[in-house]
Amino acid sequence: MEQNVQFLRVLKEQFDEGFISINSDDLKMYGADWSGVLAPNPMAIAFPRSTDEVSRLLKLCSQYNIPVVPSGGRTGLSGGAVAAHSELVLSLSKMNRLGQVDARARTLEVEAGAITEQVHHHCANLGLTWPVDFASKGSSQVGGNISTNAGGVRVIRYGLTRNWVIGLKVVLMTGEVLDLMSPLEKNNTGLDLKQLFIGTEGTLGVITEANLRLAPIPKDLAVGLVGVKDFSTVLEVYDRARSAGFTVSAFECLSRACFEEVVKHGHRAPFEKPWDAYILIEAEDSRAQFEQELLSWLESGRIGEGVIAQSDREKADLWKIREAVAESILMGSDVHQQDISVPIRSLVAFSNELQERYTKSYPKFEVFIFGHIGDGNLHVFIRKPKSMDTAEFHQECKLSDADLFKYVQKFGGSISAEHGIGILKKDALPYSRAPFEIEMLKKVKSSFDAQGLLNPGKIF
Repeated sequence: MEQNVQFLRVLKEQFDEGFISINSDDLKMYGADWSGVLAPNPMAIAFPRSTDEVSRLLKLCSQYNIPVVPSGGRTGLSGGAVAAHSELVLSLSKMNRLGQVDARARTLEVEAGAITEQVHHHCANLGLTWPVDFASKGSSQVGGNISTNAGGVRVIRYGLTRNWVIGLKVVLMTGEVLDLMSPLEKNNTGLDLKQLFIGTEGTLGVITEANLRLAPIPKDLAVGLVGVKDFSTVLEVYDRARSAGFTVSAFECLSRACFEEVVKHGHRAPFEKPWDAYILIEAEDSRAQFEQELLSWLESGRIGEGVIAQSDREKADLWKIREAVAESILMGSDVHQQDISVPIRSLVAFSNELQERYTKSYPKFEVFIFGHIGDGNLHVFIRKPKSMDTAEFHQECKLSDADLFKYVQKFGGSISAEHGIGILKKDALPYSRAPFEIEMLKKVKSSFDAQGLLNPGKIF
């Protein structure tokens, strides 16, 4: 305890006023993420404004043996940004500079605290975008996107965040700065070090700056919403859409329970009758072909009902139905969340077996399934029944997770598709990674952070 007091005194002496906060509201806000499971309990919050300040801070933390939790927009669901054991939270929120867009190279240099949606707006007037997009784009930060290798709604078209990062600047726990910001597309000089920091949840180093690859904003964008009779039909429509003459940029699915929850919370239902599953499809470059294809699906009976947005506002309204799913389910409720993926070819069999298991073994559960069908990523939300005690609910969820992960393993899937391992999925990691792999990952961790101070207790 005395060491922490001395450490905070040194920080106040060596950094400007406002660099450190021990305000109770700040501790509560910056010490937690969206997982909401562990109560935040950080020592303090640090707000560096430059890579140099991050370097100086981490060097001091190493000297005083102070554990550090890097913090971005804190929109993850695995506890990867939670500080529950008196760690120092390193918030990148004040490092949010956006550089000038290089239109010729289609790149943009930003600081790690830049908000994802602000990056989109910053590039839009030049007809470019960073094609990393998800419902939390208004609060998620670039550094967090990169450190979790975020997915989102357009992975089917553009791939994961990893594909859209050219360079990084990273500070190691020792305070050393790795400048990996080179704009070179071709650079075959051995191991690409930046890739080690993408998707490793801030356990190897703190990302402070990034050089992002941009893409042209798609033209002639079409958005449609259709209702189908069952989940197997969702995959039939997916096959047809992928073989049609337009480019599918998003293919999202939500169950009837999800759709009804969204409607209950104020979003208009554009259909005359309920359907067992709903699909939101976004297509690029050929609106006419998209409309023709959707009409053929209706005439053949492949889909029950369908609507196509006729204006930008209607496109946004249809997207809101999908984006409001999680928020609607979570509103005022105790909800257990899982984020998994399985090969697309196995989605129907996996979903059928899983639904049957929940119905038979956990009949009291309210189960909501939605996700990104184009990349095999499903979100499984379980809401606590009002009649069930909270402790009993969490115990039942623990048992149901074991069943879920066994099915994921059986079908060759992953226990975490988008939100990482963090704290909450450490024990389940062996369902997706072999023992030898885990040992290798630990060796990589120790080579960058020998003291184990950076985001401690996460992943392993």
